[in-house]
Amino acid sequence: MRFLKFTVAVVLLPLLAAVAGSLLDLSRLLWAAREWGHPWFWALGGGLALWLVVWLLLPRPVWVYVLGHELTHALAVYLHLGKVHRIEVTSQGGHIVSDKNNWFISLAPYFIPLYTLIWLGLWWSVSFYHPLGHYAWLLYGGIGVTWGFHLTFTVSMIGDGQSDLAGEGVFFSLVLIVLLNLLLIEGGLAALSTRADFATLGRSLEHRTVACYRWTGHVLAVGTTTAWREIETRVAQRRGLH
Repeated sequence: MRFLKFTVAVVLLPLLAAVAGSLLDLSRLLWAAREWGHPWFWALGGGLALWLVVWLLLPRPVWVYVLGHELTHALAVYLHLGKVHRIEVTSQGGHIVSDKNNWFISLAPYFIPLYTLIWLGLWWSVSFYHPLGHYAWLLYGGIGVTWGFHLTFTVSMIGDGQSDLAGEGVFFSLVLIVLLNLLLIEGGLAALSTRADFATLGRSLEHRTVACYRWTGHVLAVGTTTAWREIETRVAQRRGLH
């Protein structure tokens, strides 16, 4: 199973490169369209900057992160129709005991920004009864804070070494975590932008993916051919010596 996951991760590497390229395409489009002049951009960036100040200068709310981490594991178990028997949360770490486990359940906290989803849910719930259109900047600022919370803690915890990653294979886990986080960031930007949309993002992803896998196939073909010719040459030389 470990070898299979390693193989899957290797196969996904061109896709990871394509997604990273699409983020670059999207960033260029947002810059050219002067999206940085829109309120959502400054509110989102302000929220992210506010969180970075908290992260760098104030005590880090590790217990809050661990709680969200374990709850995300639990939600992933429920999505697979499993049962959670126990959840333990402390400032030093936590774990759950459940009757199901797979790569999605193990890695879900590293690519699902739970607190961002909770913030969006609360906003939409209140806005359903009391429209909050005039306070949209608060929505975007909250997304910046909560998504910054997710990204900084995710990077920090991966750097400390996590049993979740070791259990699924570190290489496999890292490829999936980076890939899915990039896709979520791109989807979020496409949803917020006034110029880019999911169709634009989809076209960029398609173009980049085809190009990356085509290039990979070309490199493999050339490498295989070169190696085979080298082997043939050496075999011929050895036969000539005899």
